[in-house]
Amino acid sequence: MSYSRRTGVCILLFSIACFAQTDSQPEHVLNLSLSKAIEIATSSQGDANVRLAHETEGLSHARYIEARANLLPSLDGSIAEQNQTVNPQALGLRFESPLFTVPDEVGPFSTFDARVRLNQNILNFNAIRQWQGSRADMQAAKYETESVRARVAGSVARLYAAALRADGQVAMLKAAIRDAEALRELSSHRVSAGEGTELDVNRADLSVTRARQRMVVAETERIHTVLELVKVLNLDWATTLQFSDKLDSTTPEPPGATESLGLALQSRPDFKMQENRIEGAHRYQSAAKMERVPAIVAYGDYGVLEGVQTHVVGVALRVPLFDGYRIKSEEMRAASVARQEEIRRSDLRREVELQIRKALVSLDATRQELQVAEQAIALATEELGRARRRYEAGLTNNLELIDAETQLEIARAERITALFDRANARIDWAVATGTIMKMTF
Repeated sequence: MSYSRRTGVCILLFSIACFAQTDSQPEHVLNLSLSKAIEIATSSQGDANVRLAHETEGLSHARYIEARANLLPSLDGSIAEQNQTVNPQALGLRFESPLFTVPDEVGPFSTFDARVRLNQNILNFNAIRQWQGSRADMQAAKYETESVRARVAGSVARLYAAALRADGQVAMLKAAIRDAEALRELSSHRVSAGEGTELDVNRADLSVTRARQRMVVAETERIHTVLELVKVLNLDWATTLQFSDKLDSTTPEPPGATESLGLALQSRPDFKMQENRIEGAHRYQSAAKMERVPAIVAYGDYGVLEGVQTHVVGVALRVPLFDGYRIKSEEMRAASVARQEEIRRSDLRREVELQIRKALVSLDATRQELQVAEQAIALATEELGRARRRYEAGLTNNLELIDAETQLEIARAERITALFDRANARIDWAVATGTIMKMTF
């Protein structure tokens, strides 16, 4: 092979290697705790719902600025240069005199006008109430953003708990596979020693196969949960998550319903948001009534018209006399909106109390469920040891041992489910009391 051909082959191989390296995306491993997951999801770069809430908050701030503009001076300037021809008779100059005759047209002539105009509401109660209402709406929008962040935090916490449950199921099934493989080796050894049958080996093989099938299902469920969590956190799809928290059974008991409700009234952003909405609704209702009140407006302009300085300065009192009951309609609409917001506040309080009571009931039930699961594991472990001793002593076949291993696997799975249910009950309580942003496992 010539030197040039060898060089071309080397370049081709190098290009292929570079392409292969650039085509594969490097994995990024992220050590993730629940608090960090909530922080990422509720940031301005996290979940889409949080980002949309921030945009809605920005729109509310824009409406506040627009309402405030009615209370600030309005200043504009203009420069005009025009050339025109006019008909004096069209302007009303229709008289005849022997000394003077009105011409049919005057012009063309040019005029130049440079002028500055100012308008200022001095006393306008309607504009003041509109501004106050928009300020309350802007504050409500901020609390709405916090409420969205709390809802997203609850979703993240549930996904995180589901991922921990999936990890626990995978670890439990790995242990089940090791136990099944150990039983298969023991059965094969007993057959080689003439103390067992091929049926025992077949049962052990079947037990290993079924455990591996369950492992495939558990791994798939875990991957699905992790993908959903990656989506909520708005991370790169190549990110590998490692969870630093664990489902724990030694969690403190929460306070009672009365204390929890008091905590919710202080912590939940949707309560504060609803209070601001009620305040805004009452402000708009007052603004509608204030449209009947006279308003005082100051105005003025100053400019130069064909080299002559001219100005206008004035104060106007505007009094509404009759508007076809438009103001009455606005009063009725604003009053209805205020009543609706008060009804929503009352219903929200009842709904929050319901959520708290249901969460407390679930926490008590999961505590009992976890105690039963711990007892079941102890009994299944004892039964497995007894079955193993009987099988090793040749008093029975491995069917009893396989059944004991299955019962232990079921008991461990029930414990993982109980831990998951307790974690969900804790999440429900934290969401109901408005403390989800501070929750940890």
